[in-house]
Amino acid sequence: MDRNKSNIFFLILFVGFAAILFVHSEIKTEASATQAGLRRNIDWHFFTYAEPDFRAERLRSFPPQEVTPIRLSGDWALVDTAFGQEWVHTSANQVFINHVMPAFNLDEETMVGRINPQLVTILERRDNWLRVDSSIGSAWIDMNFTPPVHELENFMQQFGNTISVYYENMQSGFVFRHNAEQVFFGGSATKVNFALYIYHKTEQGGASMDSVHTYTSGDYWGGSGFIRQRHTVGASFTQRELLHLMITPSDNIATRILRRVHGLNGFRDFIESIGGNPDFIHSLTYSQLSADEAGLIMREIYRYIESGGRYSHEFRDNLLANRYPFIISDYPVASKSGWAANFGGAYHDMAIVYAPSPYVLAILSSRDGTASDRRIYENISMVIQEFNDRWFNPVGEGGRE
Repeated sequence: MDRNKSNIFFLILFVGFAAILFVHSEIKTEASATQAGLRRNIDWHFFTYAEPDFRAERLRSFPPQEVTPIRLSGDWALVDTAFGQEWVHTSANQVFINHVMPAFNLDEETMVGRINPQLVTILERRDNWLRVDSSIGSAWIDMNFTPPVHELENFMQQFGNTISVYYENMQSGFVFRHNAEQVFFGGSATKVNFALYIYHKTEQGGASMDSVHTYTSGDYWGGSGFIRQRHTVGASFTQRELLHLMITPSDNIATRILRRVHGLNGFRDFIESIGGNPDFIHSLTYSQLSADEAGLIMREIYRYIESGGRYSHEFRDNLLANRYPFIISDYPVASKSGWAANFGGAYHDMAIVYAPSPYVLAILSSRDGTASDRRIYENISMVIQEFNDRWFNPVGEGGRE
């Protein structure tokens, strides 16, 4: 009997202890939910974000108001808006500047310097203008500021519709286009489009850089390249070697071997998947190209290289070693060019320029590629470089003009 009483006693203690744990757990959960639901007063104009991070995509701006958090992450609150659930910082009136931004004295209507990418505190707001406390002190910035595009437009007017240009700064997303929708015979410039497809395919395991391919009589093609001059039918090359030959010396036979191996159907699907025009693709180098399309391709190549893919450094090295560049710069240029006298002519170059603030530049035309044409391309290249330096390159210590 004593043993039974003892067992009952301990059973009661166990049940009671379990009940206490359960109640404590419920109280803790309820407390956290209550904390999340507490309204917070934000007494400044604030931005909302896609993620709880000032570097995340900035979605929109709201006037001062109370918000009710759905969820908290530090000082960040997830709130309901008319556009869905968005994140807002509840304790600091700050914004992240993701590219070099000109700074102004609004009273004197003068530019006082430039601000490098950084997190700044907002001191005052007038419409799109923000007075911020930054590395150069208190100054006004316009979050919707656009560099003076008219400078580039005025310069390009002299060429009319005979030349197409696409320029994009990779950090800010700023784009300048001149006659960029005009369609040209693509020539060898489009070999880099095909190369991008093969690199992506290989990254995903659909091909191998070490696979060996034999040069057949059906692959022969005159024109540019080294294979027809240095090798005979039956010679073997790895895919890695063929990509180098197709990109750097623009070898036509290497291009045909790769086309035979990989075909064009998957290539068309890939181009469409990144927003390109699959209808431009015919028999590869007999394809079409616009400056808009060239800009898209080089932007995707830049992203692939920056992603740190297994083979991205090889792609970059091949482009940096282009034997026939038409675009020039004081900075490293990774490019693919193309020239042809037939099919309406082609004198193209499409490049990534590794300036302190990198940019993509494509220049297309049906010019003949004379010494005069080369000087024109060099002149356009340097005007774009100077514009990019002035408005997007990081500034030195202090940032004052």
